[in-house]
Amino acid sequence: MDIISNSEYKVTTLSIESSSLKFSGHQTFPIRYGWIYKIIQEVKNGKTITGKDEVESQMERMGMGKNMVLSVRHWVRALDLVTCTDKKALTYELTPLAQKLFVGENAYDEYLDKIGTTWLLHWLLQSIPEENAELNASRFFFNYFNGIKVSKDRLTVDIHDALIHHDKPLTDATLGKDIDCLIQMYAHKTLQPGKINEDSFASPFTELGLLKHEEGKNYLAELSTRSSLPIATFAYAVIDFMKKKLKDSNVNTLSFDSLLNDIGSPGKVFRLSSNGLSEKLDELELLSDGCIAWTDTQGLRQLQHSFENLTIVEPSLYLEQYYLTNNKEQ
Repeated sequence: MDIISNSEYKVTTLSIESSSLKFSGHQTFPIRYGWIYKIIQEVKNGKTITGKDEVESQMERMGMGKNMVLSVRHWVRALDLVTCTDKKALTYELTPLAQKLFVGENAYDEYLDKIGTTWLLHWLLQSIPEENAELNASRFFFNYFNGIKVSKDRLTVDIHDALIHHDKPLTDATLGKDIDCLIQMYAHKTLQPGKINEDSFASPFTELGLLKHEEGKNYLAELSTRSSLPIATFAYAVIDFMKKKLKDSNVNTLSFDSLLNDIGSPGKVFRLSSNGLSEKLDELELLSDGCIAWTDTQGLRQLQHSFENLTIVEPSLYLEQYYLTNNKEQ
């Protein structure tokens, strides 16, 4: 069954009703510059990121207050950069992708200097992997929201409407803090000439231009070609999405509309326009030497892959080219 919110768009409740809700954990702090490096070092050095007895020592090592330490612990798990190796001992290790990105002399982007890495982290954070994935305000926004104009009040109503049949209650206070965190993490605020607002530059995700301050408490989330989104990062998202959508299937094609509009799709998460998606797919065909190609024949637009076994293809297949090229240019 669909529900129509006050925003006049439809939200399919199936995946929402089966999702677990996680509208807290960040302590109201968005991801900040330098946080990824600090928490990666903690995990690399074998420090627990959940144990209560480690909080004070981490506060000292990381130069943060208690709530910030708890927040950065939350974000490293939400970004899917770590996996739990022992639930009883509360030990974690970095994922292979996190190792490539941030660890060692040959790390792709140890200090999160490149916009392609920020786009990649955005994908890891906001793409919904399964129907029962954890849902929060930002995942709702980047997967279910179809509007262009955004405000806290509007998002509050829309999310409550979408969760009307969910068996877990969500308080206005919790939801409000989560929406505030979303806005702080992604939106640049319009400032008066000569004034500087440090909050506008607190999070690397503001650089993506996905949420722009319009006036007052209103923001714009326009669909765009996303010129700053590197094709290698886009390729990661497309392969990741294809693997989820075509799982347990012998089909090797995916419709253009699915890539543009489905929950968890590159079109949704990156807020791409139709022209933007088609341009990215043209670039992807060149990058992949035709292994991933799309056609637009007689009104039938679809993506096709020629991999022998998609299940074993790593989404990071083309990332190295992006980082090698960019590191040489520095």
